[in-house]
Amino acid sequence: MISTSPWVDDKEHLQEILARDEFNLPQGSGENWIQRAVEFVIELIADLFEWTHIPSGAANTASALVLIMAVLGLVGIIYWLFRRMIWEQKKHRPLFMDGEKIRSHADYLRDAKEKAARGEWREGERSLFLALLVYLQMKSWVRVEKWKTNWEYAEEIEANQPSLRDVFGSFAREFDAVWYGQALVDEGSFWRRVNELEGIWREEGQYG
Repeated sequence: MISTSPWVDDKEHLQEILARDEFNLPQGSGENWIQRAVEFVIELIADLFEWTHIPSGAANTASALVLIMAVLGLVGIIYWLFRRMIWEQKKHRPLFMDGEKIRSHADYLRDAKEKAARGEWREGERSLFLALLVYLQMKSWVRVEKWKTNWEYAEEIEANQPSLRDVFGSFAREFDAVWYGQALVDEGSFWRRVNELEGIWREEGQYG
């Protein structure tokens, strides 16, 4: 009787997975670099299964390592694609509108409350984030630029006012999810952040 090793079984199983429709990108006028990156990972996984002379006792361990590497590779690609998606969305939905004049931090906070009271939660979330961002610029802890990402603002805060790193992180996450990701506004979180920002301003003598 011929026994089939777990390694061979795993190889055949992976080949079946890679042959599915969801792993085949539609062909366009030419391959782009995203397609090449995906294909590189798939080919690498397939090549790993071509190893020969693997001791039978190590088959399970080796196949498990390959599968772990495959999962990590796919997770990395998904994360990278998500970052690119955020960049593409920012190109079509910028933080500052064309010709918009930057107002004071107090004006943005007032605007955020008024929009929330009218049920315009998404626009209110934008105004609330701008209230924080303009305040940070007024304190010379960041420099607001249309082309900057929140990661770049976070680096400036880390260097200039690290005590506000977590505050900025919570505001930025909520704003990104709502403004770029189309998530629904958590009303309770919105008003807690309003109170948090007002509290910071009172301590700094900047409220009003």
